[in-house]
Amino acid sequence: MANSNLTSAKNAKNDEFYTQWADIQKEVNAYLDFDPDVFRGKVILYPCDDPEWSNFTKFFALHFHDFGLKKLVSTSFAADSNKYNTNYQPTLFETESPKYDAKKNRKIRQGFCAGTDC
Repeated sequence: MANSNLTSAKNAKNDEFYTQWADIQKEVNAYLDFDPDVFRGKVILYPCDDPEWSNFTKFFALHFHDFGLKKLVSTSFAADSNKYNTNYQPTLFETESPKYDAKKNRKIRQGFCAGTDC
């Protein structure tokens, strides 16, 4: 069966597949080849399963200054809404933010933000 690994993952309720770093790099390089300043001064906002594990979050956070980004925002569902995320622990990005509220954290969308006005 051609998709046996996907079928197995579905049956095991383990369907978390993440975009590979190399694929992100390849796609971003295509944009940068076209226009080296394509990301300069831009805000990148995207939803993901878990900002802490997202290769997109890691990639753009690593290259935040290289690309001249204005802001990077990565959001996800609240920990209590995901029955598979039983080991949730807030990151330093969350807990060090003046907007962090431990009482609301597990019930409201989590996120990662870098840049101005976060």
